[in-house]
Amino acid sequence: MSKLRLLVDSTAADKAWMAEVVAHFGARDAGLARFQDRANGEPGSRLRELYDHYVLTRDAYLSVEHKDVS
Repeated sequence: MSKLRLLVDSTAADKAWMAEVVAHFGARDAGLARFQDRANGEPGSRLRELYDHYVLTRDAYLSVEHKDVS
């Protein structure tokens, strides 16, 4: 998979996860919830599913990014 495709997938997963975070915490508290690990969701929740998918796609992108830097 290309680096660009991995970036696009990671960005889309981030946007989907954050849309759900905003739905749960409201626009005012969403950013803070993200960085306080409150936005990760409970196991089995839609929020956790989206968070896990974001982490998976982010890590895939970063693994390629770091290989290119070496």
